[in-house]
Amino acid sequence: MIRRYIQALAILALVACNKEIETKKAISVTIHGYNISDMKLEVAVDTVVFDKDVLQENKRIGFSKVYPYFGNKKEAILHVKDPVSGKELLQKALPLSTSQLEYFFPLININGSLIEVTPPKPDPATNKLGFYIYYPESNDPIDILMYNPNTGQQVYLAQNVIPQTWVYTDYLPVEGFMDKNDVGSSTIYFLKAGTLDQWAFNNDENLSKTTAFSWYLPYEKFNLNKVQPYFILPQPQGWGAEEVPLFPIPREY
Repeated sequence: MIRRYIQALAILALVACNKEIETKKAISVTIHGYNISDMKLEVAVDTVVFDKDVLQENKRIGFSKVYPYFGNKKEAILHVKDPVSGKELLQKALPLSTSQLEYFFPLININGSLIEVTPPKPDPATNKLGFYIYYPESNDPIDILMYNPNTGQQVYLAQNVIPQTWVYTDYLPVEGFMDKNDVGSSTIYFLKAGTLDQWAFNNDENLSKTTAFSWYLPYEKFNLNKVQPYFILPQPQGWGAEEVPLFPIPREY
């Protein structure tokens, strides 16, 4: 009797181990963007709801979670919805039968409507930088200027950007911005187009500038074939301009 009991325990342990082996597969799901609305957003993969990581209202989105699954599962479905109304804003299929382990999605929600993000294809001869400036107070065009305070050198990242529209530019690092440290210590200004002293956001200098440190802009050793769209708005708190990279953060940067 005791021997049979021990054998049964051994079988149960073996089954449990096999289940662990089956469930060791996993993917990561990352969402970058901004939720400009008074609604909290709920993220789920299949029936797994990440209720402790709700996308807060009127804040930037920096969501990243690991989703484990059984090895025989072929597909999972990502859902982003308003849990109050039940309205689903985003639904994406995540294939699990491939070698892909990381999934990234940009998401800009403006009062229940998503801004489409469709970057161009990479170009091995240049870098593609994209800009969407959210500033409904004005339709006046805006120049985006990067300034190196150590050398006084400057370069335009984009010119004549119309708020609430996408603009993509070709960008190659130039003198004064070839080194990663030079880029990271630079300041990015948002100016009324064609000027160097008229601030784009509420005519306020502090509101119209930000550091380039978190932009992951190309430099000499991180160059060519990059596609990097950005969502930009003056911070609601009035602390400066805020940018959200709508691309996976490059590990090799």
